[in-house]
Amino acid sequence: LLAGADGAIAPAPGHRPGPGPQQSAARVWQVVLGVHPAPGDSFFDIGGDSLLAAEAVTRTLAAFGLDARHGRTLIHSLLRSPTLEDFTAAVTALTSVEGRRARAAPDAGAVDFRAEARLGFTLPPPRGPEPDWRHPREVLLTGASGFVGAFLLDRLLRRTDARVHCPVRGRDAAHARQKVMRNLARFGLAATEAADRVECFPADLAEPGLGLEPGRAEELAGALDLVIHAAAQVNFLYPYEALRRANVEGTRQLVRLAAERAVPVHFFSTIAVLAGFGTAGVRHVDEDLPLDHADRLTMGYAESKWVAEEVLRDAAGQGLPVAVHRPYEITGDRRTGACNTDTAICSLFKTITETGLAPDIPLPLDFVPVDFLTEAVVHIATAHRAGHRTYHLTNPHPASLRDMLDRMDAGGHRIRRLPYEEWVDDLVRHVARHPTSPTAPFVSLCVDRCRQADMSVKEMYFEGTFPAVGRANVERDLAGTGLRCPPVDAALLDRYLEYFYATGYIERP
Repeated sequence: LLAGADGAIAPAPGHRPGPGPQQSAARVWQVVLGVHPAPGDSFFDIGGDSLLAAEAVTRTLAAFGLDARHGRTLIHSLLRSPTLEDFTAAVTALTSVEGRRARAAPDAGAVDFRAEARLGFTLPPPRGPEPDWRHPREVLLTGASGFVGAFLLDRLLRRTDARVHCPVRGRDAAHARQKVMRNLARFGLAATEAADRVECFPADLAEPGLGLEPGRAEELAGALDLVIHAAAQVNFLYPYEALRRANVEGTRQLVRLAAERAVPVHFFSTIAVLAGFGTAGVRHVDEDLPLDHADRLTMGYAESKWVAEEVLRDAAGQGLPVAVHRPYEITGDRRTGACNTDTAICSLFKTITETGLAPDIPLPLDFVPVDFLTEAVVHIATAHRAGHRTYHLTNPHPASLRDMLDRMDAGGHRIRRLPYEEWVDDLVRHVARHPTSPTAPFVSLCVDRCRQADMSVKEMYFEGTFPAVGRANVERDLAGTGLRCPPVDAALLDRYLEYFYATGYIERP
């Protein structure tokens, strides 16, 4: 096996069988990690992370000629037992005759989501001064080093006089602050004169007690007026079990912190928690309809958010003020176009322009510009008392993928439309040739099969399958504010395309 010009693993000319599976798997790891692994080395101890895990699996599938549907099996194996020796054994099992014949299927029945969703402890009666959420002086914001978090921090500094406490994964307070400030600058936001109201400190949602230094949790619990929880581990390949600590246990820890004085918790979820309703035949979901059908979600990230929502429902039942915000596709600033390109939809656009091929599918582009989203949430959090209310932050005037393809054509791209299954085959071949493609981590959405329905995970989100959603709570609580989600029209789509061109994410035609 040779490493090609782009680092891809490919058979050498005149290749004859020689290297065993362990040697071949080791070569993949060497290319991905830049080290020479030993059989007992753990992938994550020698430089691996979630993105590199996706690349390693993609390269392994290509190197061994394995069907892309085995990607989930290899990811799960790597997470359960991350040594080279055990990864090689998993690959060997798949390359056997029986393994090749087996159709990879999502794990079913392994998790009791209802049991997982219990809070698991009794909240104490609130004590101390009542939080002033209308005019907050102290706000806890998680996720400040991410895309949505940057805009939330900017809005909180502009709309309130609060000191904003930002727990961030970092070596120390200085490193945490550096990450937050660089993140603001990345999206054209600047704290300027309000920078002294930003308090950054090291933390980790996946660690006990949020990984906070001694005394920090008690200090926050006694001072906070508001909690906005926007942090999450986002990964569309990882199973629920791998995301549970950060996305579910982290939420439980925040409940403990907020419960001491009944501080309102505003939680960022995702509209994807409703995907199971669609495959169950439910055509419309209002904001206050209780969650159901977790066993149909077939994606660890959506499952972890479903469970976290239910944990908060349990806490709300014990008196904690809670609001859940379910945005659809969070996109760039409506004025500048600045966006997070590390998303499935952006990678889809990039791959379409690179290959000149697009799926002819009824995929809604329900875009919610990040500036509107964060302005709306900050308004709701400081103007309306949280009890237990859910908000569907979706676009009343969405577009479709076909509309974006029309804008690409108008801009000079030449895009050929293909039937979905034919396009998926081309996508798999493209990623096999380009393992570092931004779309590689999202291929599983197109090849993994939905639980209890004969369709891919991606098809669960097509128009006609994904349920329509109600927006009554959003419309009532934003009435009279002038805050309106802009329509996904040609002007907005062109603004996003221009941002892609200007930043070099997509090559201008």
